[in-house]
Amino acid sequence: MNNTLKIIFATLSTIGTLTIIIALWELAIKPLIITDNNSPDPTPTLSHSPTPTSSPTNPNSTVIPLGQRFSSGDRRLFTNQENPNADRGIEAFKAGNYEEAYQQFRQAVNTAPSDPEVQIYLNNSQARKSGNPFILAAVVPVDRKQTNALEMLRGVAQAQTQFNQQGINGRLLEIVIFNDSNDKNYAQQVAKKIINNNDILGVIGHNYSGASAEGLKEYEKAGIAMISPTSTSTSLSGNVFFRTVPSDAKAGQFLARYAIKNNMSRVAVFYTSTGNYSQSLKQAFVDGFQLLGSTTVLDMSVPNFNAQKTVEALQNQVDGFVIFPNTDNKIINFSLQVADANASLSKPKQLLGGDALYNPATLQLSKGGVNGLVLAVPWFAKPTYPYTDLAAKRWGGRVSWRTATSYDATKAFTKALSGNASRNSVFTKLQQSNLSISETSGEPLQFLKSGDRNTDPLLVRVIPKSSNFAEYDFQIIED
Repeated sequence: MNNTLKIIFATLSTIGTLTIIIALWELAIKPLIITDNNSPDPTPTLSHSPTPTSSPTNPNSTVIPLGQRFSSGDRRLFTNQENPNADRGIEAFKAGNYEEAYQQFRQAVNTAPSDPEVQIYLNNSQARKSGNPFILAAVVPVDRKQTNALEMLRGVAQAQTQFNQQGINGRLLEIVIFNDSNDKNYAQQVAKKIINNNDILGVIGHNYSGASAEGLKEYEKAGIAMISPTSTSTSLSGNVFFRTVPSDAKAGQFLARYAIKNNMSRVAVFYTSTGNYSQSLKQAFVDGFQLLGSTTVLDMSVPNFNAQKTVEALQNQVDGFVIFPNTDNKIINFSLQVADANASLSKPKQLLGGDALYNPATLQLSKGGVNGLVLAVPWFAKPTYPYTDLAAKRWGGRVSWRTATSYDATKAFTKALSGNASRNSVFTKLQQSNLSISETSGEPLQFLKSGDRNTDPLLVRVIPKSSNFAEYDFQIIED
């Protein structure tokens, strides 16, 4: 009996010990060993709109029904903006009372002058009042990249406002805003919705090159012109495709030329294989650089990418680091970590990058590593451009390159309108576009046969002690 009890107590003791070990493993040890893919990145992230649920094709995209992804003034797409006058304007617009909608949206604009959505709805109310408006679509990533979307719509709104001051034979311009969430699946759905509305004469957008590619497949079938203000991937091409931003081919070549000119013969190129834009910019740079130098290419989207260790391992093998992120927040953060790691070296290398880093967040989120960073960008607010002052006065400060190129895209469309405008006539006139500097954001606008804008990118450098941002600003590099 005594031996039996001893065995029972020994067994219970063992089970208890195992239970404690298992509990310790689950609660304390396992979380330290296993990486949690949903844990926040320790580096500050760029802000974006909340995403309650996810798209089945893209876990980063909000599930919003197609019927709630577009508006001329009958719903708020930027749902986190509060403006009672805008709400009353929307109700009046839905009821077909465009005079009342106009008055309410005018008050809404006075309340929130930097909000381009209500400015567009104000313009649309005016266009509906006048009757038989010209209609264009503007496709932006409202819920996933709100800052990008607002920047693009400011350019659209300003060009629309200018056109509606005069119109053509009493006809004004209506803009239908569409939200594609920078998601390929929704981009295709939105594109089909656009082409099924025969009154829509052209498309301004999309933002992301991957979304533009999906939309373009549909626009090609329908013969409706698309002008992207922001998609730079060299893989984009088609009979109805135009863009008002220099392609990655030119940006890559300009950066390669700058690197060679500044005695860089060996560079490490950081990019992400998950983005069309990043891949195409990386390839353009490598193609332009490889005849006179050597490149080491690194993918920031690989598991367990460590910027600090990678930079330290390369410090004696390269003359510079080239950073080509896409617009994904995580990859942007990795890019800034590369810059900060470089700054911590005893002999920091020269830094080059693409226009995904051309925004205030680059200056604010870096720990100082971006000082001296050289970027190839589509546009810079030169004081010699009439548009620079015009836009600053309208929107309350210096505008971004996305606003400028979206303004140019809308201006190109309005120049192509006529009394008997059709999709075909608009497309034909776009091919012949020839806008002067007084009609654009600063440079003449003509399209090549490829649909690319006949212009070159600019080079800017991050400099310290700016009055515009906390510590740094962008300065153009003059030839």
